[in-house]
Amino acid sequence: MLGNFSFGDYFKDEAIVYAWDWVTKDLGLPPDRLYATVYTEDDEAFDLWEKVAPALKNGRVLRFGKKDNYWSMGDIGPCGPCSEIHFDRGEKFGTGPDDIVNGETERFVEIWNLVFMQFDQLDGGKIVPLPSPSVDTGAGLERIAAVLQNVESNYQIDLFQNLISAISDITHSKYSDHVSSHHVIADHVRALTFAITDGAGISNEGRGYVLRRILRRAARHGRNLGAEEPFIYRLVPVLTGEMGDAYPELREKQDHVVAVIKAEEERFSQTLETGLDLFEKVAAKVKASGGNVIPGEEVFRLYDTYGFPYDLTELMAAEQSLVLDQDGFDKAMEAQKKRSRRGAAFDMTGSPELKRMLEGLEQAGLPDEPTRFVRREECMDMRLETESRGVAELRESEEESRVAVILKETPFYVEAGGQIDDTGEIIAGDTRMTVTSLINHLDQIVHLGYLDKGRSQDLRKGQRVTAVIDGRRRWDTMRNHTATHLAHAALRQVLGDHVKQSGSYVGPDRLRFDFSHHQPMTPDEISRVEEIVNSRILEGTAVGTKDMKVEDARAAGAMALFGEKYADVVRVVSVGGFSKELCGGTHVDDVTQIGPFFIVQETGIASGVRRLEAITGRAAQEYMLEAKKFRGMVSSLVGRPENEAMDGVRQLKETNTALQKDLKKTRAEMFANKGSGSVSQARIGIYTVVARDFGVCDPEHVGAWADQATKGNNASIAIGFFTVGDKRNVIIEASSAASTQGQFDSGAFARSVLPEFGGRGGGKKRFAQGSVATGTVWENFKPAVEKYVAEMEKD
Repeated sequence: MLGNFSFGDYFKDEAIVYAWDWVTKDLGLPPDRLYATVYTEDDEAFDLWEKVAPALKNGRVLRFGKKDNYWSMGDIGPCGPCSEIHFDRGEKFGTGPDDIVNGETERFVEIWNLVFMQFDQLDGGKIVPLPSPSVDTGAGLERIAAVLQNVESNYQIDLFQNLISAISDITHSKYSDHVSSHHVIADHVRALTFAITDGAGISNEGRGYVLRRILRRAARHGRNLGAEEPFIYRLVPVLTGEMGDAYPELREKQDHVVAVIKAEEERFSQTLETGLDLFEKVAAKVKASGGNVIPGEEVFRLYDTYGFPYDLTELMAAEQSLVLDQDGFDKAMEAQKKRSRRGAAFDMTGSPELKRMLEGLEQAGLPDEPTRFVRREECMDMRLETESRGVAELRESEEESRVAVILKETPFYVEAGGQIDDTGEIIAGDTRMTVTSLINHLDQIVHLGYLDKGRSQDLRKGQRVTAVIDGRRRWDTMRNHTATHLAHAALRQVLGDHVKQSGSYVGPDRLRFDFSHHQPMTPDEISRVEEIVNSRILEGTAVGTKDMKVEDARAAGAMALFGEKYADVVRVVSVGGFSKELCGGTHVDDVTQIGPFFIVQETGIASGVRRLEAITGRAAQEYMLEAKKFRGMVSSLVGRPENEAMDGVRQLKETNTALQKDLKKTRAEMFANKGSGSVSQARIGIYTVVARDFGVCDPEHVGAWADQATKGNNASIAIGFFTVGDKRNVIIEASSAASTQGQFDSGAFARSVLPEFGGRGGGKKRFAQGSVATGTVWENFKPAVEKYVAEMEKD
């Protein structure tokens, strides 16, 4: 989607002029095929269109109601009328009564939308003018491309052609026989590649689960095309070839994206075939019984055992005119949750169960004083003798009992400032409660968990208890938190003072730091940050903490999060003169306790926001040992000492590159001087055109021949016909002289000429490929080349 915004600057007059000029002059779309729409009450926009675009005066400025031509943020907030430009794709897309602007058919397509945000809808329904009206312009890039290239769908534009051809080649399927599956796979591999390049991962939660569903849907469509093995990852380099110039990060992260997708495909393929067989058996059984509903238990079995997301099974069922029993699925899912082991993380934020427990605590009476957090230096070995201020219990069965406890004071850190909760135990005599999470409720720190042993009565109000933190886990977290402060200071030193914290995660496993920066960090910048942090750690500086008035802390240079609200008195954490930040989290006493610091990933998460992930302490030691083991393995593999192993790897790579080059040259010579297939040569305009029919042949061999045939300084064009499976293909390659001096564009030629022969194609200026109808040979193809060259030279 293309976008442009005006915030309190130009408005309707200019926006309509800009839109019309760009569409008709820059894009060159014929005015007699364009329509404008306005909101039914927007006389101003109607009059402007007739003034700016007189060609539309003949009834092609149309009024529509709120459904089609009005935008609002919600029940309250900015809102206003819309004005759109629609393109008439022609009578071949329909001439019936439903083929109208803003209709549901394919004839008229919206390519431009102007949202005039000029009103503010208040609570209660009243609408008032905005003090500074704005314009939000939206335009569909692929829709515009489809219109300009005169193709029937977005998937037929040049951007998708090589990708769809690759899908056909890899799966040995015909596009015309499986149009929908080709479209789904092409769309999904693009979504996966961009998302993973931007730092997303594939998982069972949040956006990661969305990506998992996208990949598995694409994999299932691949199975429809006959792809028995993982194949989606093989399409990533094709997509990168198409879009890598515009998005260089695709090339930078290509290997990572390929690895992630391949691993996920391999995991899913292990269960896909068995799951599909099960689905077919279940579907057949349902239809044999005269029904059309697949039982929820079977749907859940596909989900739980074979990894089939609900919507994938729903799609497969719809293809056989069947529906799913969603209520049964939901019940099976709920039963599984109840069976999950009680030791799972006690995260019930917002749940009815948590609400009941908090109500129980409130009914018993919350303490007047807030829970006091006791820092590590105040308690021995992360243990604290204290007093219970209340307990609530939720019995789920005879064996399972959830509990919530409030203490007078606690050593447990409740999640804040990016640092996650502590875990541990609360002990009273023989009773033990495992603490898995905490929340802050009405100034009381509520410890959530389950009874591992004993009775909840032993934790009742007034009872003496011992609160024990998981010390090993806390130390790992403290190392990562102090390292986060050092990393922040180092980033500002390396990248500049514009670096500001945008978010963070501090846990026992790793640290994650989001920061403002306009471009990816270079390998050298990442190394410099690592060097600076590790140097500071080796210096052995004490970590200082001091409570100060917030104004004094800021005046002393302490960094604060933009937009964060702070109390009058704040805690300042400093590491010598290197780092000073407002922070309420837990930290090591001396930076040497952090241990090694390694950055394991640097990615972009939004425009102008980067994310750094790093490890310290025990995780970093593990990383070092694995790296040492790897160095030894490489050294052994290349037969050199460790300090020379990289030279050995480099030599292997150079040798492999040279061999690949020799192999390509040999293949080219083989097909240039020998091999089967007829060869023709013709002089067409200023070009020497060499054509060869290879019969059944691999595209790599044809490409090698074309490279060889277009070498030298002549304006030459190589056209190679070949067959793969039952598909007739063609490769067009132009020499450097042909594409520069003669201005021959192979990609434009393929897009223009191949449809005349029942095919399609596209590519770059010097190299293009595509398909043609079976039976196409040079003799009937040559006149089209002559005609194209003649028209090109005429222009």
